[in-house]
Amino acid sequence: MRRIASLIIVFILTASCGSTTATTTSTTSTTATTTSTTSTTATITPTTTTTATTRTVAPATTTSVALSGAVSYSSREIGKLAGAVDLIQRDIADSYFYVVSRFGIIQRWRPDGTVLDTVLDISRATTSDGERGLLGLAFRKTNKKWEAFINFTDLSGDTIISRFDVTSDGKIVSSATPSGSEILKIAQPYSNHNGGAVVVGPDNMLYIGTGDGGSADDPERRALDKGQLLGKILRINPRNSGYDIPADNPFVDTPSARGEIWSIGLRNPWRFNFDVFGNIWIADVGQNKWEEVNVSPGTSKIPGGKGISFGWSAYEGSHTFNKDVDSPGAVSPVFEYEHKDGACSISGGAIGTNTTTSGRAGWYFFGDYCTGTMTAILTDGTSTVASEPVLTDLGNITAVRSTFNGMFVISLEGTVRRVISTRQSSSVESP
Repeated sequence: MRRIASLIIVFILTASCGSTTATTTSTTSTTATTTSTTSTTATITPTTTTTATTRTVAPATTTSVALSGAVSYSSREIGKLAGAVDLIQRDIADSYFYVVSRFGIIQRWRPDGTVLDTVLDISRATTSDGERGLLGLAFRKTNKKWEAFINFTDLSGDTIISRFDVTSDGKIVSSATPSGSEILKIAQPYSNHNGGAVVVGPDNMLYIGTGDGGSADDPERRALDKGQLLGKILRINPRNSGYDIPADNPFVDTPSARGEIWSIGLRNPWRFNFDVFGNIWIADVGQNKWEEVNVSPGTSKIPGGKGISFGWSAYEGSHTFNKDVDSPGAVSPVFEYEHKDGACSISGGAIGTNTTTSGRAGWYFFGDYCTGTMTAILTDGTSTVASEPVLTDLGNITAVRSTFNGMFVISLEGTVRRVISTRQSSSVESP
């Protein structure tokens, strides 16, 4: 049986965001509904009367208690970058953010979508066919100096993590090698399931999401194999070139295991995040039937996911998949949804705060690539207690991302939209 994650109650208390005067392109008025599960959850008594309810996304659950506080969502297109797959703000003081194209381009944009400049072009070092290309970007500040890390596939299709110096004003410094100083290379046996996320954790270590190597059904059973880097979250401490393995990584003393591994049992963790408390949130793309969101509790010193198995390919979501492998104690997803009504692939993901999604601090936002629907869920760390549709008809959603004061959804054609949530009535902040 799969072990359920420890309890996490997420309270993200940040300054309330300012109002916007932008014209929106679409709106949805919604009130969250809670879902009953086998575990016991506290009843949250509504403090306002609302007129709209939403259907629960997870079809196997039933509606129980309505959360207080209606929210309306809207979106506004701010710009386009062909092949856009990622968006990140380096520092809260920056008046710009970075938009990443899988074609090998990184641009800096102002919040209104004005393009400042192109800070990196590795288009000659990567190929963007299928699921390949420039897939992720992260920034780290060490000893008052900034550095950038990118995750891309090279011309042979292998995963490369490389490093660049970054100036204080946010420009990526040209390297002797156009694609940067190589930190880590991972051979990819197939063209798909390359992962792509690269994240600096609350402990200032670099975390890398790797897919299971591709094809289908984890054919070589790599995801649960601790001797391989595929199908994992990795944790390393990069140097100018190469890296060190942190001594407190969970498998450094395990015979035949790779010391870089932080978490195992993932199929294609296209996007993952740490919240302000150090909990890890992973949107893992499913195989034939189930898409899932995984959460593991952590702290700023020991972030979530340490030594955890998320079950693939013994399980797809919470359902048995490959019967010839097992993962005792694997953590079940806090949320899963079936391939119904056109749904096919989860695109993570961002945690709401009061400055990004008013009225929905602590909620997790994600999209589905096929339906073009964006969804928000609220969990107690073991299960989802509320879910609601956010926006629809967004095209093929490739990512949901956030800055320090904005939530954004990116679609395949490169459109970047700002997502705006507006409280419809006065109520207490949702937990």
